[in-house]
Amino acid sequence: MSIRFEKIWVQQCKATKGIKRHFDVKSALDYLICEKLLNFADAPEQRLEFARELPRFLAEVWRIFNKYEIAGYVGGLKPKQRRRLRSLLYLRCSTRGPATVRAVSGDGLTGLGREYAR
Repeated sequence: MSIRFEKIWVQQCKATKGIKRHFDVKSALDYLICEKLLNFADAPEQRLEFARELPRFLAEVWRIFNKYEIAGYVGGLKPKQRRRLRSLLYLRCSTRGPATVRAVSGDGLTGLGREYAR
């Protein structure tokens, strides 16, 4: 059985639920968003299969954490990291280009722009 590395986010999200339950929300956010999501978002530059999985990963992040947890966490980060995560998590979906991919958060505020949908 071969490992599909582009699906690793599924296991990371499961681990995050345990971290959130046994430790605290900040620890879970540190792990999933600052560690795993940012690394995963860089991977599509080399591998297209990661780009296809990124919208699913983002949608799962929004299922694990509510909008207040995410907003509070992102707001407390250093400016450079905050800008990067906001562009990844809070992009409004543009309908102008055919390459736009959308990640649904339940409130319609998140989207994934052309730069992540290569």
